[in-house]
Amino acid sequence: MKKKVLGVITARMASTRLPGKVLQKMAGKSVFEHHVERMKHVEGLDGVFLATSSDPLNKALIEEAERLDCGWFAGAEQDIVDRHIKLCEREKADAVIRVTCDSPIFDIDSTSEFVRDFHKEFRDYIFVGNMTMIQGTLTELISYKALCKVHDHYRGAAITSYIKENISEFKTLRKEIEVDLCRPEYRLTIDEAIDIEMIRKIYEALYHGKPLTLKEVYTWLDDNPMVGKMNMQVGIKGCEQQSANLMESPLYSVVRSGRKYVILDEHKRMVPPDVFYRAMGKLFPESTNERRA
Repeated sequence: MKKKVLGVITARMASTRLPGKVLQKMAGKSVFEHHVERMKHVEGLDGVFLATSSDPLNKALIEEAERLDCGWFAGAEQDIVDRHIKLCEREKADAVIRVTCDSPIFDIDSTSEFVRDFHKEFRDYIFVGNMTMIQGTLTELISYKALCKVHDHYRGAAITSYIKENISEFKTLRKEIEVDLCRPEYRLTIDEAIDIEMIRKIYEALYHGKPLTLKEVYTWLDDNPMVGKMNMQVGIKGCEQQSANLMESPLYSVVRSGRKYVILDEHKRMVPPDVFYRAMGKLFPESTNERRA
């Protein structure tokens, strides 16, 4: 029997950093509408849904979902895992493609691959392994079975942290996206006002009524470097950083960016090489003195 996969957008109006961000406008459409539009272009989904909380503040968001012919479920405010479980149970779904409503340029192609892979063979969790989710360009597939197991141990916002920390307990599939789409120096997620200002510039320049591709976005940002740098000083939320680093907290990371490498600090912000070299000199003064000698 064919497995059922839902596209689920996690969103609420009471964002801690930027309340109401999900209904702010970019190129004539709300942030939420851009998410719905992208999710509807993912191949193989059995419906697109909003997973929100029962807080009365979310009434306008639910009305927006209904206007867009997007299903919705309103559940617990803090127990985000339970929202997804209840939605799966109501819709008799086997898995969800999950994205939070702060990633209006998430990659449609890799998401469609996740759905195809799940239909070929059951997996508890399918994810991209050569790029972290904190830049806002990726989704993840989580089975209903895995959600229930996670719920026994965790109920917060970083839904898949328990899976990543106990990977041997789950049947997972690690995918890799095209190397030219691994651009960790660009922050394409919305947490603060400067983020939406930066992404709004991208949409105003490139959006013509259909979903943007990551390739065209990165090409435009390379040609407009000042836009790409607008939000580079914004730090990530604690739960997102923990999910990205899991058991380690590196001071610096050297990661692949397309066909070159960039340096990121502990908050996953790009660091110029000269700043990194000075920091290394302070951390390892003996090595620096030996080179001078």
